[in-house]
Amino acid sequence: MKKLILLLFLALNAIAQNLPTGDPIQAGLSKDGLQRVETFLASQSEKQIIPGSIGMVVRHGKVVYKKAFGKANLETGEAMRTDHLFRMASMTKIITGVAGLKLFERGLFTMDTPLETILPEFANMQILVGYDTLAHKFITRPAKNKILMKHLFTHTSGIAYPPFSNLGREGYLSANVTIAFPKANTKLTLADIAQTTAKLPLVHEPGESWNYGMNLEVLGRVIEVLDGRTFADFLRQEIFAPLKMNRTFVGVPVEEWKNMSQVYTQNKSGKKSVYTDEVGKKLLGFSSEMTMDYYKNTNTPLAMGGTDIISNVDDYARFFQMLLNYGQLDGAQILSKKTVEMIEKPLFDVATKDGVAMSVTGRSQFKAGVTVYVYPEEQAKFETISAGSYFWKGYFGTQYWIDRKEDMFALIFFQLAPEPTDFNEKFRHLVWGSIAK
Repeated sequence: MKKLILLLFLALNAIAQNLPTGDPIQAGLSKDGLQRVETFLASQSEKQIIPGSIGMVVRHGKVVYKKAFGKANLETGEAMRTDHLFRMASMTKIITGVAGLKLFERGLFTMDTPLETILPEFANMQILVGYDTLAHKFITRPAKNKILMKHLFTHTSGIAYPPFSNLGREGYLSANVTIAFPKANTKLTLADIAQTTAKLPLVHEPGESWNYGMNLEVLGRVIEVLDGRTFADFLRQEIFAPLKMNRTFVGVPVEEWKNMSQVYTQNKSGKKSVYTDEVGKKLLGFSSEMTMDYYKNTNTPLAMGGTDIISNVDDYARFFQMLLNYGQLDGAQILSKKTVEMIEKPLFDVATKDGVAMSVTGRSQFKAGVTVYVYPEEQAKFETISAGSYFWKGYFGTQYWIDRKEDMFALIFFQLAPEPTDFNEKFRHLVWGSIAK
């Protein structure tokens, strides 16, 4: 009998637990303001600017707004639901960052630990100087600096993302690095990907500039080496399970495939079509080991630290509430308060003219934190969001903003790449404009 009761308790405890709901007016939001949010999101689907979306607002630990709009699948006409699953793409990075910080807290490395002491393949790195288009080879020089662990957390290592490299892009792509979305049954491992990445030149001296790169994939491999588990198992056991993120996956169970929201792309006139492997090859330079069906990848332990999580708004809301709670949620302590404070610190300026940083924020100047972007005081002067708030987004159309001063965060989830200009920013302006007190 005791065994039966224990099994029942464990089963009930494993059920996904959404954050509690609350009254938006009591939470200090205005009815008219939230109506403007709803009108905006509904209109974007009605005008076919966005196939479908989910907007969520959480304040003081309670969900005060959550609603789905439009279609999850234009071909079948399936309506978007708030329990649909999404390809999180680069919104995976904050979870990988937290996973790495758990080992930092355990004393397995410091932020000044040279990466080569954990992954020897990253010793004696080369710096990209140019690219010989006739000989099809990199022109390099030896690096002066070593890659330190803090460089992985802040995209200052010089490690490239092949699709987003301007100088030498041909060379980076021809190296056939799997940057994301691994095929089912692939025999690739994070060890393989780290080895291949280490053979490519860095785009700048470690610690001397910022460049969006495969830093979190490398961090995933660091976790495997230091902890002994696969990175996928570490995520499941150290992040997803204690936070009860029970519909967050690296490889989606077959019974959940029907709940995947379809990803779309659009041409210059705005016409939508399914985002296929061929589209990915054109836009991102898909390697032979990449596919948009990667969510069916249930037979391999490979998890990419920067891109591959599949999840939903309720699970991610639990994760972000944990951060707002300084590392704990419902009795699970994921990080210490001081480590969460470190994540949120605006560390240094990041400015680009034509790189990914510009497309991530819609602006050319912001601060980098530990796996996040932070709104600096100067930029926040003309924003409704508070200075010190932080954010990130995913390539296929997911984004979050966390505002500690207002004890609030917001999520917008859709699946369209490239995304419409200013859609996310308009949503954010309307949400923060709804704060009445």
